[in-house]
Amino acid sequence: MDRKQAIIESATRLFAEKGFYSTSTIEVAETAGVAHGTLFYHYKNKEGIVLEIFRHAKKVYLQELEISVANRPTGMEKIESMLRFNAAFKRTHSRQLLIFLRDFPEKLTSEESELKTMVKETNAQVLAIISRCLTEGIEDGSVAPVDTDKTAYIINGLIFGLLHMDLLSPVQVPELEANVIAFCRAALSPAVPEQYASSQ
Repeated sequence: MDRKQAIIESATRLFAEKGFYSTSTIEVAETAGVAHGTLFYHYKNKEGIVLEIFRHAKKVYLQELEISVANRPTGMEKIESMLRFNAAFKRTHSRQLLIFLRDFPEKLTSEESELKTMVKETNAQVLAIISRCLTEGIEDGSVAPVDTDKTAYIINGLIFGLLHMDLLSPVQVPELEANVIAFCRAALSPAVPEQYASSQ
């Protein structure tokens, strides 16, 4: 493992365990086994480290999300595969997600920043993928005729809300992956009453 990767891995673990604001760059350098100056050679500051963590997580997430839906034969199956993928991604990237959800909400409501831009771009890309899967489902008959843009927001909100609840709730959250898939399947089924589909 090279020094840059060691810094990222150490920072991810420390930020998740102690919090971004409670972790010093000295701790990150020591845990990574590098000199403090080496850390600043690769990253201008602590914010630069966390942006790199998110940049990498975003790249992996979007690539693997596209793969998860690529070869599914129907739009409904693409949506179900996407929901399974998100549950798996939460398990494998819980540290990165915890840092983001716990430490940075206020940064996203303040002035424009690289982090805020990255979040906006990622959200737009995810919504586009969901909307595309819904459109394919409507065309192949596996999804009811719905407003694909609004429904994409609902599905994305469901995913994000469950993630937030699972990682930050003080109470134990049960395993809900199968229930979420069943809920979305029922909500998106072509058997949904006409008045619901038209209200979208």
